[in-house]
Amino acid sequence: MFHAYCVVYGLLMSGAAWQPEEYAEYLWRTPRVANIDAEATASLRAELQDETERILRAGLLAPLRLSYADEPHNAYWLYYERGRTITTLAYAYPYLTAEQQAAVRAYAARTLADAKHAPYLPGILGPEDGTPRALHGRPVAVGRYASEDGPVPTLHVLYGLWLYGDRTGDWKTLERYWDRIKARYLEGITSEPILYGQMGAHVAAARLAKRFGDAETLHRAREALTADFKEGRDAARIAARLTGTRFARFEAPRNRGYFPGDCWIFLDACPEVLRFLADTQRAEVLRRTELMKARYPLWWLHQAPYFTRWTGDEGVGVTPELIGMIHPVERWVAETDAPRLAQAMRSTPVGIGDCYWIEALVRTIEAHGELSWKPVE
Repeated sequence: MFHAYCVVYGLLMSGAAWQPEEYAEYLWRTPRVANIDAEATASLRAELQDETERILRAGLLAPLRLSYADEPHNAYWLYYERGRTITTLAYAYPYLTAEQQAAVRAYAARTLADAKHAPYLPGILGPEDGTPRALHGRPVAVGRYASEDGPVPTLHVLYGLWLYGDRTGDWKTLERYWDRIKARYLEGITSEPILYGQMGAHVAAARLAKRFGDAETLHRAREALTADFKEGRDAARIAARLTGTRFARFEAPRNRGYFPGDCWIFLDACPEVLRFLADTQRAEVLRRTELMKARYPLWWLHQAPYFTRWTGDEGVGVTPELIGMIHPVERWVAETDAPRLAQAMRSTPVGIGDCYWIEALVRTIEAHGELSWKPVE
């Protein structure tokens, strides 16, 4: 009897269950890269290590304040999500020095234990919670804050926790916080806006639950992923969710022309979710991002002097979100080749710990290798 129970439980925890999962290909496979061209990526790796060192020396970082308009009260904020930097460091981890890798593990442990920065805490960071990201180092908190524009999608940070465990092998640190991580997930999927970017939290929660033997949370994550993927087969339905987020301000008639395609829905999307989009609606995803690229041909150039209302009326310049929207689509949906992805890295990051730029750098490095989708271990 006990043996029979073990067999049934093992099937449930293995992802097999009694019938094939509809989206198992995206839930239980992840990208692996081998044989990266060391010569072609040498300068990219050096740059990645330099940018990572800036983060490690600075410590826990405050949100990034941008103000490209003539109204200081219209400041625009990025990287306000608690624990957002763990995702970036996890992506970078395989390409760092041994000393930096040890420092990353310590950084993650410090973040998870912090009373403000831990990614399992609800809400967002305050404008002065951490070391300033601006290179001048002066704390400036003037201006309307991110939360004043409406609910902010943040659940994507949970994918970064799974990625951290996957790339470092430091599962013990994550397991200590599993009860709080799963509580954050279960609360978030019922109360927070879920765009394509946040659907990676379902993937992360399922994988962590499976690893830590939590059958109930695994079941909940599978159900949530199935529901969002079914609706997500129509990008217009996910775009409609923008009205309940901070990005609704860009939908206003006087702003909409500057932000065609509703590409906010792709921001923070993980490779598995983008693979799902490539398989189910590739043409539509590329149509939307091409609209944005037509509006901003130098989409990869941070602070490019386009007239836009991104950070306020009469503003000139784009934010790192633009590369955060488009570069992952180029890699995982358009399947742009490595040399063209590398061209996008001719720009520079904005301040310390520019997550979207650094993650684009990692994607570019990995594009110089051989990609395969492997079962999650």
